[in-house]
Amino acid sequence: MSREIPVSAQVTAPGIRLRGDWRLGDADLIVDLHRRGYAGEGPRFATGFADYVRQTVEDAGLGQTGNASRVWFAERGGETLGCAAMIDRGTRGQLRWVVLVPEARGLGVGKALFEAAMAHAAAQNWREVYLETTDGLAASMQLYLANGFATVSDQEVELWDGPGRMIVMSRRLGPG
Repeated sequence: MSREIPVSAQVTAPGIRLRGDWRLGDADLIVDLHRRGYAGEGPRFATGFADYVRQTVEDAGLGQTGNASRVWFAERGGETLGCAAMIDRGTRGQLRWVVLVPEARGLGVGKALFEAAMAHAAAQNWREVYLETTDGLAASMQLYLANGFATVSDQEVELWDGPGRMIVMSRRLGPG
Protein backbone atom coordinates (compact mmCIF):
# COMPACT_ATOMS: atom_id res chain seq x y z
CA MET A 1 0.00 0.00 0.00
CA SER A 2 1.43 3.35 -1.01
CA ARG A 3 1.84 5.97 1.71
CA GLU A 4 1.62 9.44 0.21
CA ILE A 5 2.94 12.27 2.33
CA PRO A 6 1.64 15.81 1.89
CA VAL A 7 4.25 17.89 0.11
CA SER A 8 5.54 20.97 1.91
CA ALA A 9 4.00 24.28 0.95
CA GLN A 10 7.55 25.27 -0.06
CA VAL A 11 7.28 23.10 -3.18
CA THR A 12 6.35 25.51 -5.95
CA ALA A 13 6.02 23.09 -8.86
CA PRO A 14 2.58 21.56 -9.44
CA GLY A 15 1.92 17.84 -9.41
CA ILE A 16 4.76 16.76 -7.13
CA ARG A 17 4.00 14.12 -4.52
CA LEU A 18 6.11 12.24 -2.01
CA ARG A 19 5.92 8.47 -1.91
CA GLY A 20 6.99 6.79 1.32
CA ASP A 21 6.68 3.08 0.62
CA TRP A 22 9.40 0.64 -0.47
CA ARG A 23 8.85 -1.07 -3.82
CA LEU A 24 10.68 -3.66 -5.84
CA GLY A 25 13.26 -1.80 -7.92
CA ASP A 26 13.66 1.12 -5.51
CA ALA A 27 17.30 0.23 -4.81
CA ASP A 28 18.02 0.68 -8.53
CA LEU A 29 16.03 3.92 -8.46
CA ILE A 30 18.16 5.34 -5.63
CA VAL A 31 21.34 4.45 -7.51
CA ASP A 32 20.01 6.03 -10.72
CA LEU A 33 18.99 9.22 -8.88
CA HIS A 34 22.55 9.52 -7.58
CA ARG A 35 23.95 8.97 -11.06
CA ARG A 36 21.66 11.65 -12.52
CA GLY A 37 21.85 14.01 -9.57
CA TYR A 38 25.63 14.02 -9.26
CA ALA A 39 26.52 13.82 -12.96
CA GLY A 40 27.58 17.48 -13.01
CA GLU A 41 29.54 17.36 -9.75
CA GLY A 42 32.81 16.27 -11.32
CA PRO A 43 34.90 13.13 -11.80
CA ARG A 44 34.69 12.05 -8.14
CA PHE A 45 31.14 10.84 -8.81
CA ALA A 46 31.94 9.04 -12.06
CA THR A 47 34.07 6.12 -10.87
CA GLY A 48 32.80 3.66 -8.31
CA PHE A 49 30.13 5.97 -6.90
CA ALA A 50 27.16 3.91 -8.12
CA ASP A 51 28.63 0.75 -6.57
CA TYR A 52 29.19 2.60 -3.29
CA VAL A 53 25.56 3.86 -3.24
CA ARG A 54 24.19 0.40 -4.11
CA GLN A 55 26.15 -1.18 -1.25
CA THR A 56 24.88 1.41 1.27
CA VAL A 57 21.28 0.82 0.12
CA GLU A 58 21.65 -2.94 0.45
CA ASP A 59 23.21 -2.55 3.91
CA ALA A 60 20.29 -0.40 5.14
CA GLY A 61 17.70 -3.20 5.05
CA LEU A 62 14.90 -1.00 3.71
CA GLY A 63 11.57 -2.75 3.41
CA GLN A 64 12.36 -5.33 6.10
CA THR A 65 9.75 -5.96 8.77
CA GLY A 66 10.58 -4.44 12.14
CA ASN A 67 12.99 -1.91 10.70
CA ALA A 68 12.16 1.77 11.30
CA SER A 69 14.22 2.84 8.28
CA ARG A 70 12.24 4.69 5.61
CA VAL A 71 12.81 6.32 2.24
CA TRP A 72 10.81 9.00 0.44
CA PHE A 73 10.72 9.66 -3.29
CA ALA A 74 9.54 12.88 -4.93
CA GLU A 75 7.58 12.08 -8.08
CA ARG A 76 5.89 14.06 -10.82
CA GLY A 77 4.10 12.62 -13.83
CA GLY A 78 5.73 9.21 -13.54
CA GLU A 79 9.26 10.62 -13.14
CA THR A 80 11.21 10.37 -9.91
CA LEU A 81 12.87 13.69 -9.08
CA GLY A 82 14.70 12.88 -5.86
CA CYS A 83 14.83 10.94 -2.65
CA ALA A 84 15.85 11.08 1.00
CA ALA A 85 15.99 8.36 3.65
CA MET A 86 16.21 7.99 7.40
CA ILE A 87 18.03 4.86 8.50
CA ASP A 88 17.38 3.25 11.88
CA ARG A 89 20.64 3.14 13.84
CA GLY A 90 19.17 2.08 17.18
CA THR A 91 18.86 5.17 19.37
CA ARG A 92 19.51 7.59 16.52
CA GLY A 93 18.77 8.04 12.84
CA GLN A 94 21.08 8.46 9.88
CA LEU A 95 19.99 10.80 7.09
CA ARG A 96 20.98 9.21 3.76
CA TRP A 97 20.67 9.63 0.01
CA VAL A 98 19.37 13.20 -0.11
CA VAL A 99 19.57 13.80 -3.84
CA LEU A 100 17.66 15.65 -6.55
CA VAL A 101 17.92 15.59 -10.31
CA PRO A 102 19.07 19.00 -11.61
CA GLU A 103 15.66 19.99 -13.03
CA ALA A 104 14.06 19.60 -9.57
CA ARG A 105 16.44 21.96 -7.77
CA GLY A 106 15.06 25.24 -6.49
CA LEU A 107 11.46 23.97 -6.35
CA GLY A 108 11.41 23.12 -2.63
CA VAL A 109 11.50 19.39 -3.33
CA GLY A 110 14.70 18.82 -1.36
CA LYS A 111 13.26 20.68 1.62
CA ALA A 112 10.07 18.59 1.49
CA LEU A 113 12.07 15.34 1.37
CA PHE A 114 14.30 16.53 4.21
CA GLU A 115 11.27 17.51 6.33
CA ALA A 116 9.63 14.10 5.79
CA ALA A 117 12.80 12.32 6.91
CA MET A 118 13.28 14.54 9.97
CA ALA A 119 9.61 14.20 10.99
CA HIS A 120 10.03 10.43 10.87
CA ALA A 121 13.14 10.63 13.07
CA ALA A 122 11.25 12.74 15.62
CA ALA A 123 8.34 10.26 15.57
CA GLN A 124 10.79 7.46 16.43
CA ASN A 125 11.88 9.45 19.52
CA TRP A 126 15.48 9.34 18.39
CA ARG A 127 17.62 11.86 20.24
CA GLU A 128 19.93 12.55 17.34
CA VAL A 129 20.23 12.41 13.57
CA TYR A 130 23.60 12.24 11.88
CA LEU A 131 24.74 12.19 8.28
CA GLU A 132 27.89 11.59 6.30
CA THR A 133 28.82 13.73 3.31
CA THR A 134 31.89 14.68 1.34
CA ASP A 135 33.49 18.01 0.55
CA GLY A 136 32.53 19.94 -2.57
CA LEU A 137 28.73 19.63 -2.21
CA ALA A 138 27.84 23.24 -1.39
CA ALA A 139 24.05 22.93 -1.84
CA SER A 140 23.84 19.92 0.46
CA MET A 141 26.04 21.55 3.06
CA GLN A 142 23.88 24.70 2.96
CA LEU A 143 20.72 22.63 3.57
CA TYR A 144 22.25 20.79 6.52
CA LEU A 145 23.72 23.89 8.19
CA ALA A 146 20.49 25.86 7.72
CA ASN A 147 18.60 23.08 9.49
CA GLY A 148 20.70 22.83 12.63
CA PHE A 149 23.33 20.26 11.72
CA ALA A 150 26.85 20.84 13.00
CA THR A 151 30.08 19.22 11.88
CA VAL A 152 31.39 16.69 14.41
CA SER A 153 34.13 15.19 12.24
CA ASP A 154 35.98 16.18 9.07
CA GLN A 155 38.81 13.89 8.09
CA GLU A 156 40.68 12.49 5.13
CA VAL A 157 39.56 8.92 4.38
CA GLU A 158 39.56 6.46 1.53
CA LEU A 159 36.37 7.02 -0.51
CA TRP A 160 35.02 5.05 -3.47
CA ASP A 161 37.40 6.87 -5.84
CA GLY A 162 40.44 7.32 -3.61
CA PRO A 163 41.35 9.74 -0.80
CA GLY A 164 38.80 12.41 0.09
CA ARG A 165 37.20 14.25 2.99
CA MET A 166 34.40 12.53 4.91
CA ILE A 167 32.32 15.00 6.88
CA VAL A 168 30.06 13.76 9.67
CA MET A 169 27.34 16.13 10.86
CA SER A 170 24.86 15.76 13.70
CA ARG A 171 21.71 17.40 15.02
CA ARG A 172 20.09 16.80 18.42
CA LEU A 173 16.35 16.14 18.35
CA GLY A 174 15.52 15.89 22.01
CA PRO A 175 16.86 16.35 25.50
CA GLY A 176 20.41 15.14 26.11
